[in-house]
Amino acid sequence: MKKRNILKNIIATIIIAVPFLLFFTSWWFFHTWNTMTVNELVFNVKMSLSGASHAMIKLFVMKAFLPACIAALLVFLFLTVFKKEAFKGKRNLIAAMSGILALVAAIGYTWIQLDMTTYINQQIHASTFIKDNYVDPNTVDIQFPTRKRNLVYIYLESMEVTDADKEHGGGFDKNRIPELTDLALENEFFGDNSGELNGGFSMPGTDWTMGAIFAQSTGLPLQISIDANSMSDQETFFPTVKALGDILKDEGYHQEYLCGSNATFGGRELFFRTHGDFDIIDYPYAKEQGWIPKDYGVWWGFEDQKLFDYAKERLLELSKIDEPFNMTLLTVDTHFEDGYVCKLCENEFDDQYSNVFACSSRQATSFVKWIQQQDFYENTTIVLVGDHPTMDADYCLEIPGDYTRTVYTCFINADCGVHDRLKRKYTTFDMFPTTIAALGATIDGNRLGLGANLFSTKETLLETYGMDYEKSELDKKSKFMNELAGISDESIASQNYAEPTADVTIDKSDKENIKIIVNSISNNIEQVEKMELEVQPEGDQERNFTVIMDKNADGSYSADIPADKIDETDTDFRIYMDGSLGSRICLFSQRGDMNLKQTDIGDYLKALKKYAESEDYTVFITTRKSAAMRLTDENIADLHALGIEDEISKGEDITITAAINNNLKDIIVSKQSADIEGTVSDNLSYHLKGSWDSFDDRDFALEINGNNVMMERKGLHFAVVKNSNGRVVDYADFDLLDKECRRY
Repeated sequence: MKKRNILKNIIATIIIAVPFLLFFTSWWFFHTWNTMTVNELVFNVKMSLSGASHAMIKLFVMKAFLPACIAALLVFLFLTVFKKEAFKGKRNLIAAMSGILALVAAIGYTWIQLDMTTYINQQIHASTFIKDNYVDPNTVDIQFPTRKRNLVYIYLESMEVTDADKEHGGGFDKNRIPELTDLALENEFFGDNSGELNGGFSMPGTDWTMGAIFAQSTGLPLQISIDANSMSDQETFFPTVKALGDILKDEGYHQEYLCGSNATFGGRELFFRTHGDFDIIDYPYAKEQGWIPKDYGVWWGFEDQKLFDYAKERLLELSKIDEPFNMTLLTVDTHFEDGYVCKLCENEFDDQYSNVFACSSRQATSFVKWIQQQDFYENTTIVLVGDHPTMDADYCLEIPGDYTRTVYTCFINADCGVHDRLKRKYTTFDMFPTTIAALGATIDGNRLGLGANLFSTKETLLETYGMDYEKSELDKKSKFMNELAGISDESIASQNYAEPTADVTIDKSDKENIKIIVNSISNNIEQVEKMELEVQPEGDQERNFTVIMDKNADGSYSADIPADKIDETDTDFRIYMDGSLGSRICLFSQRGDMNLKQTDIGDYLKALKKYAESEDYTVFITTRKSAAMRLTDENIADLHALGIEDEISKGEDITITAAINNNLKDIIVSKQSADIEGTVSDNLSYHLKGSWDSFDDRDFALEINGNNVMMERKGLHFAVVKNSNGRVVDYADFDLLDKECRRY
């Protein structure tokens, strides 16, 4: 066969293989997450995926990518073995139809599994249910006792009442969680005296980990206009909502969140930091502290055995401080698919997942028993709650279809009791006020968020409205939730529309010319009529000139700029794309110094050193929200090299504000907000304000000659400014939480 025909067959195979990859991905996806909803799917896609399990990636490769490769091989063999004239000249049509059928199957299967018809209808017809029933904690009188109780709150990954045996209200003949069952029976789970466990329902917007944490902490579903919800791009997580962590912070609690995965996954770190100033102890933190080797990694990070060991050490330390504490844990071993088998697991069931649940039951109960033996237990309330029902598709196949699944719930050593021994109908929203009541606090009206205090006689919304009505209303779009999230109609529209983007390279290898190259243009729906480069040396409008870029054979565009016409330390570039429909879009802008375009903070800090030591420039640094906590030892050393002599503690959120040149060291490193101002020269004055934990926009500024140039995004902000004229030759925001570098 001719090489040309082989190449054609390879290209055709790749094109046809894509629909097969989509089909096998959807098949694997919905056989793994059998309860996945549109809200959960898009939320997790929009969130930072750092911290995802390596095992999950391997499963995708084995169950989706590999089958797609096999299908591609079969297509290639079909095209290779049979000549074009085979099947009455319909060989190519048959191959193409296989791809089309796979694509239709993928779209149809996904549409059915996500019930897109219902979802679209729900988004069109908005509901006011949340607004009508929401009790804002900011407006409720909550009174804590003089001696405040400690709280240990344990989110048990995917733990359900279902895991118990039928005798105790579960779904199996043999109990997977006998220790947790006994623990609940000995304490409070808001059931009657029948001996059957009673758990909370996981409602729409609460049926994945971040949704569950949000619901149990705020009494609200994580149910908003998902197309506008890119939480990893936000500085805050529902800033106007008062959560459990906010209330306890106001009461003087020290708070910590422990998990065996990367806390950035799903927005958990952002939530806990902005709602209660929690210290985050997660997988990266454990490596940074040397608790585990740098190359250690199992499952999602480290196993629950280590989580409980670290929690014991922290609890002993916290028990010595004068403040009340809240330790919140999230287990991970029982995460789907099939869980993680640690060295403590036994082989008492036929399937792996059951053995993992049984092991988790023993470990969690042992941890509780250990707490009960400590001196601080007398003044400590323990809450164990499943975050959501398991998403493992095949684990519950033997459970009857009419069985109602609820999450495991157990309150221990609460400073209050139930009024009537009745089986309550409740959701995970009710955990919010119930937890506060368990600490001995009184709540005026016994309701917060969408939740009710289960220790009181106040009806829950589930008891008032019934499951079908509440669920159907929560499934609908809520403008009120968008308002609480701080999402405007304008931001929804802007996030739904993807602006065209492109990769731009500035090549300075030729001493006589600087080459600007544009390629990989995406999100463009128009034919490109013209690509124009606008050049403005030193920000001087009178020296502004434009160049029409040449289109190259590979689809890229390029232009050469004579090096003697510009100053590479201070020239602005803008690239405009003119479309066939009349649009004119700025694809790229480069401001100032071409030598300061590093996207890695380590490289950038090293490049800044000569500017900080110069008589010609001043380097300005300030902090907007959580930023410094993710600085590495090398980053801290580089900041010291710039002239910051104050101690910067690794792993802690602090405010760094500085103005540095060879004659100036105006620096504040503090746990508090910072405010500095001064004059560098006749042409340069500054006013910097920063804070790592403030929600007030007035606490953030990077003013140069009275003009606030600060980008309204979280991170460490840098500006390099010429002393002679006050011109900003570089501006960069390093968001270490989401691992992004932003410029304008």
